[in-house]
Amino acid sequence: MQPLVGVITDRSTSKWGRRRPFMIAGSFIVGLCLLVLGWASEIVGIFITDEDSKKTLTIALAVLGIYAVDFAINIVQASCRSLIVDTLPIPQQQLGSAWASRMTAVGHLAGYAIGSVDMLGIFGHALGDTQFKQMTVIAAIFLILSVSVTSYAVKERVLISVRDSDKKIGVVKILAQLFRTTVNLPPRIQAICWAQFWAWIGWFPFLFYSSTWVGETYFRYEAPEEAAEKSLDTLGDVGRLGSMSLLIFSLITFISSVVLPFGVLSPDAKKSTFVRRPPLGLIRLFNKLHFIRPDLQTAWMISHIVFAVTMIFAPAAHSVRFATILVAICGIPWAVSCWAPFAFMGVEINRLAIPSFTRKSSVTMITSATFNRHNSDLSNYDVELEDRGPSVLRLNHSHSPDMDSDSETDDEEASSTGELAGIYLGVLNVYTTLPQFVGTLISWIVFSILEPGTSPIAADGDMKDAASSPQDDGEWINRHREGPNAIAVCLFIGAMSSLVAAEATRRLRYAR
Repeated sequence: MQPLVGVITDRSTSKWGRRRPFMIAGSFIVGLCLLVLGWASEIVGIFITDEDSKKTLTIALAVLGIYAVDFAINIVQASCRSLIVDTLPIPQQQLGSAWASRMTAVGHLAGYAIGSVDMLGIFGHALGDTQFKQMTVIAAIFLILSVSVTSYAVKERVLISVRDSDKKIGVVKILAQLFRTTVNLPPRIQAICWAQFWAWIGWFPFLFYSSTWVGETYFRYEAPEEAAEKSLDTLGDVGRLGSMSLLIFSLITFISSVVLPFGVLSPDAKKSTFVRRPPLGLIRLFNKLHFIRPDLQTAWMISHIVFAVTMIFAPAAHSVRFATILVAICGIPWAVSCWAPFAFMGVEINRLAIPSFTRKSSVTMITSATFNRHNSDLSNYDVELEDRGPSVLRLNHSHSPDMDSDSETDDEEASSTGELAGIYLGVLNVYTTLPQFVGTLISWIVFSILEPGTSPIAADGDMKDAASSPQDDGEWINRHREGPNAIAVCLFIGAMSSLVAAEATRRLRYAR
């Protein structure tokens, strides 16, 4: 989804900017769909009175709402990430990505806090008569408010295209450009994407199974034999134990996302005149450690290694405390993984967007400040553009005498990389999403071999029947202490993939 959004927003010539209109529209759609999820039963009840039909349609509406949320949130995410790349110069790309990582960590903490608080006891029925309804209202309000503040505060440059073909865009052309860009990525961007691919084969099982793994570890290795049998809500107990570990994980992630960027050199630090000002209490420490201060590539590589070494011990975790410690440690590499790839992509996209006047044909994105400086070089351009202020981006199309101006293919292939920030970030998202399918396949194979009776699919089916029989509530948990834990094995396999990601990150310095 994000690559498609990237193609469309890259070509947008809205007077409000390329990204902000999509951010705002997407956030309102997400907010509306969240409210539909919360009040699905009531909405269906307006039109349907039969209970059986009402239940079926409520489920259908909720499913559609979830898909719509997933669709719209991708629009918001793609536009937000592209906005950072568009508005910040190369020296500040790491700082921008680091701040995005910090605010994401704050959002995670806030989400866990809201979920753990009795909202009905605080707001009564003012925001809804259930905890879930009130959470959807709060989430919708904060999303729209946050996006609105960002859209108001950011001065986005407006794109003016002088090529008619840019305005005529169809589905086939979008898909063709997406495919062409994906298979012809610049070498360094391709290297970044592959490092992300191998890293996410490791991260997917951790993010998906870690909370269940912590809770299951308790019932499998620590809880008395009769504990699961006496528990009236084994699934809830597992969830609460796992939520505590994720809360600690999120706290470590937040602290790391605040502190670590100050101790890591920017990818373009040697050429940068931009100086970051860390808190005064950290200045002395970083001055002492300056000689061992790693660059971002080294920090990203080390984060893969730290995650791998941590998850290698997952099969040996036979206590909730040890499992929680392992999950908490992973908050450090996760903080780096949330900003490093986007910082690298921002730097590379901006580098590739530097105008080149030696090409026979080019599509260049420039600002008014640079227009006059390059005026002599632009004298052979097909149009003359007046100065409209520093917040204008222009696409200019040069033609050499020996170039066929009617060649649409040449025009498309000559597009400036600065015009493709959204699609490049969308391709990175593809390399983040594909590992989830690989991880799902690996998990299915592992569960089928090691715990065929307690695979996620079978467990889900058992839990449906558990509601009517408390004695069967914990049957989906494998309590055989001698055998291997399938989730732990999945985490171990993910650790091996993270080592491959570390090697891919190391080779990034050789990609040109």
